[in-house]
Amino acid sequence: MKKLESLKVNNRGQTSVEVILLIGSILVISIICGTYIYKINLEINDLFNQTLAKGRLFLFNKLK
Repeated sequence: MKKLESLKVNNRGQTSVEVILLIGSILVISIICGTYIYKINLEINDLFNQTLAKGRLFLFNKLK
């Protein structure tokens, strides 16, 4: 309970700065992870489309 009271008494703004830095670091980490996952998703989608096109051509050649 004393820690909570000491946060309320803090007039230097240290708590606000810590919260802003924490939120900023979370945003940066989420943006970096998001771009990494997006690139992986594009690669998987490209490989899937290539496999689908090869399968389609294989089936068309079987029908001829």
